[in-house]
Amino acid sequence: MEENNPVVLLSGDTWHIVEHSRKAKTALCGKAITDRRAHARYKQVGAANICPKCVKLFEGK
Repeated sequence: MEENNPVVLLSGDTWHIVEHSRKAKTALCGKAITDRRAHARYKQVGAANICPKCVKLFEGK
């Protein structure tokens, strides 16, 4: 995972942080990735639009 700008994947209606957009089976928060709609980078989407659990884990809070 790129340390300061990881890949985010739109699964359902929520963006999640993942290790790799094509290979990821689970998000950082542990949610199973079953519906891959789009991918981007953390800084493009913004923390306010990403799963709060993923953001907490990524930022180490």
